[in-house]
Amino acid sequence: LVRSRGLGDVYKRQGEYGPGWHRAAVRENRPRAFEDFAAVARALAAEGVDVAITELRGQGESTHRIGRGGVAGYHESAAEDVPLALDAMRRALGDRRVILLGHSMGAQIGVYHLARRDPRVAGLVAVAAQSPFHRGFPRPVGRKLRFGSVVLPVVGRLAGHVPGGFFGAEGRLPADRVRDWSRLAATGVMQPARADLDYLAGLTRVEVPVLSVVIAHDPLAPESAARGLLAMLPGARTSLEVEPVPLGHNTWARTEAGIACDERQLAAQPVTKMMSSKRRVGIGNSFVGSVG
Repeated sequence: LVRSRGLGDVYKRQGEYGPGWHRAAVRENRPRAFEDFAAVARALAAEGVDVAITELRGQGESTHRIGRGGVAGYHESAAEDVPLALDAMRRALGDRRVILLGHSMGAQIGVYHLARRDPRVAGLVAVAAQSPFHRGFPRPVGRKLRFGSVVLPVVGRLAGHVPGGFFGAEGRLPADRVRDWSRLAATGVMQPARADLDYLAGLTRVEVPVLSVVIAHDPLAPESAARGLLAMLPGARTSLEVEPVPLGHNTWARTEAGIACDERQLAAQPVTKMMSSKRRVGIGNSFVGSVG
């Protein structure tokens, strides 16, 4: 949690993000969302935005151990992980609406959370994010995604996890999450496994504003695939901006230029104009290194 009062002081509770956590994260080869987004969080806090960085199950100090039982698909993150993070923000900061900021697969999970019509969420900013539908990419990448949508579920079933390297990331991804991703990559539509509602119908009813920020020359999230993500929300107020500097799919948040880009895009859009002077942003990602 990074509060605007105090200009970026990081509040660490119950020892989270301490040396022991780092050792555990390295041992488990787990992505660490906090390290990747801490600089962005502090920069936004300096601009008066309260920020909380979330970790999906299987990331950082999450108690979920990838490949050791338990489920970790899109539904579990959209229906359980994101609400738990919003509950924690409310306890710490009071009852105010939140803008979700998601990167890559984390933004996809953010989109599915919007389908749940959470009244606490005022909008979504998706940075370097995409629909993984293979036809939304140039042919060489599209073929790789189509191939992955067939092979990766098998790898996950055998190993209990999928190496993040396929996605240009570090660490391991839960097999359940990759199975959901694979159906989205293969067909462009996906009802998550074990869902408790009709997500596809819910996506058509989303009305909150959504901003997509495309990083130039990002082969993992080109503009065509970013537009595919926005197309999943036909009733939402969507907009797309392109950052012309090639900051990198998994490194934009760790560069000074990327932080400036994020602040500029966020401040200029109607998403934040809906908020009061004391704004809050929940940052979630999928596998940088990780909901969105």
